[in-house]
Amino acid sequence: MSSVDDIGSPIRASGPALFRVVRILGRQPGSVGQDRLIHILVVQAVGDPLSADTEVTVGSVAERLKLDPSTASRMVSDAVKTGYVTHTPSERDSRRRVLSLTAAGEGLLARSTEFQQQVFDELVEGWPAADVREFSRLLVRFAESVEQHL
Repeated sequence: MSSVDDIGSPIRASGPALFRVVRILGRQPGSVGQDRLIHILVVQAVGDPLSADTEVTVGSVAERLKLDPSTASRMVSDAVKTGYVTHTPSERDSRRRVLSLTAAGEGLLARSTEFQQQVFDELVEGWPAADVREFSRLLVRFAESVEQHL
């Protein structure tokens, strides 16, 4: 068995460490409530189109959030009722509704993105700049891999 495969190796400890981080960050005092989290997830999905000519629909929100369409539809409906998202008929297919952010939704997106970056910055405070850059690069790559595979 190579040192990479040893039970105590950093590679073998990375999976449990990932889930420990998720568990801890998800229960942080001051973290957003479940209803607010749903709104943040929706505005992030709506506010980050895959390309400039892509119409964002409930189906694309479901795909981006890895949810079944009925769950995504309920979440989007709540975000519409709360005033973060609006919907208009699609120019390409009148049966579909195109989603876009309201001013309140754009504000929530900006605040949530800033908060997420602030938490990250606080957690790596004191790390050497080169380590932060490399970890950031790998973390973005890891997130993209997760999105592709799950």
